[in-house]
Amino acid sequence: MVDAYALLDECKIGLGISLETSGFDSLIMQKIKVVKSYMKNAGVSDAKMEDDLAIGVIVMGVGDLWETQGGGVKFSPAFHTMLNQLTYDDVTTS
Repeated sequence: MVDAYALLDECKIGLGISLETSGFDSLIMQKIKVVKSYMKNAGVSDAKMEDDLAIGVIVMGVGDLWETQGGGVKFSPAFHTMLNQLTYDDVTTS
């Protein structure tokens, strides 16, 4: 499982916020929870939530929510494209 604080740091980097700054931590963590829930409801498996792509999608989603104005929520087309990639099931042949 990806450490919550490591994910917080990745989001701070993505938002251009200094890692030493803690004033936005609770707000960023709230957005991380929302994005992760959105991804799970879209069909991303627990195993895929650990993928490097998933971490990037979470960072991208947090960035999209960070830019929200007036209560409007709009995930970027890039977010949805990457999210779709994570919803594909692994195909294993034996």
